Amino acid sequence: MREIKTVTVLGANGTMGAGSAAIVAAFGKAKVYMLARDVNKAKEGIEKAISSIKTDTIRPRLIPGSYDQDLEKAVSESDWVFELVAESYEVKEPINKRIAKARKPGTIVSTVSSGLSIARLADAFDEDGKKHYYGTHFFNPPYKMILCELVTHAGNDKKVTKKLGEYLDKTLGRAVVYTNDTPAFAGNRIGFQLINEAAIKAEEYSDKGGIALIDAIMSGYTGRAMAPLDTADFVGLDVHKAIVDNLYEMTKDAAHSTFKLPDYFQKLIDKGDLGRKSGQGLYKMTKTPDGKKEKLYYDIKGDLYVPVPKFDIPFIKEANRRIGEADYIGAMNIVKEAKGLEADIARYFIARYVSYSLSIVGEVVETKEMSDLAMGTGFNWAPASAFVDFLGGPKEAISLITKAKLPVPDVLAKAKAGKPFYQLKDVLDARSLFKG
Repeated sequence: MREIKTVTVLGANGTMGAGSAAIVAAFGKAKVYMLARDVNKAKEGIEKAISSIKTDTIRPRLIPGSYDQDLEKAVSESDWVFELVAESYEVKEPINKRIAKARKPGTIVSTVSSGLSIARLADAFDEDGKKHYYGTHFFNPPYKMILCELVTHAGNDKKVTKKLGEYLDKTLGRAVVYTNDTPAFAGNRIGFQLINEAAIKAEEYSDKGGIALIDAIMSGYTGRAMAPLDTADFVGLDVHKAIVDNLYEMTKDAAHSTFKLPDYFQKLIDKGDLGRKSGQGLYKMTKTPDGKKEKLYYDIKGDLYVPVPKFDIPFIKEANRRIGEADYIGAMNIVKEAKGLEADIARYFIARYVSYSLSIVGEVVETKEMSDLAMGTGFNWAPASAFVDFLGGPKEAISLITKAKLPVPDVLAKAKAGKPFYQLKDVLDARSLFKG
């Protein structure tokens, strides 16, 4: 792989495209052709890029252009073509055919995709092109979310993969997770499994607080910067649907049924209530008669928005107190010993998260560290391996998973007692993700 001095970004006017271009220009010091449907859109992308990293120093490196007028010239000069157009084969494949004709041998071409087949997208290229074609799944916004899933396929050259991974890591400051070409890769596979199952449970317990109850139970003490259903609202229900529909169709693992989209999600999507970007979805912000902000949640049975109640759940208060004292094992002991429906739900989802995160090792990623890195840096969730230690070790984690009637992952079953399970050295400390 040659030195990356010139980069073409396709889809540069979008939030992800502009943010990614900013990273390449700022940290990689590369000249970046910013291409969009028209030059004015590309210029908008340049302003977004500059705004995303809050410095104007990269402006001279950003060159606007359009697909029709500038793609072939820009690609022919580039060492890396970074494609971020719409998430569909119908859009990406024709673009790839144009890139394939214009690229020089040795040029890296990569796509940002949440789950399309990298091998299929690579089919547009000759042998050299296939060798240099990858998924580079940046997370949004790139300046704040440092995860990059580097997705490989059978046609890649391992030497190129190694050099590209080192560039993404050492030059662009990405936390690189090497994943196989599997549906939704690592982060979204784990994250949206849990989010969608939380949505299913919310409907099951809709008469007890539904969406608001599940998010309260799965709040900061479970190692999440944002509760799961609040996350779905933030991402957008339409985006959530696209990811889980793909996983439901393309996977057949033990969690397959949990990827089925709940009917009430589709109902909200059909009404245009997609979450924060549309003003309302699973939640809605409003003002009381006296002008105070109030958060409402969607009452699934009533098909209306009602105020989020203040749940009084004693074991959560005590777990949060222990976390405030940096007693993470003590906090998990509280959860393990607590009685009642809320505690049962909490234990189930902790068990599910550990079970599913570690179950993808071997299929999606080669090591548990890659799974941990994906969740720690892509979702701001405490890694599953850290939970094994907080629960008291592999034996205690296996006991929790078994009681929840979930599969025990091989990597956990084979773990040695008395040795820390979480050994990720160069990632965010899992403890910093707890928001007690």
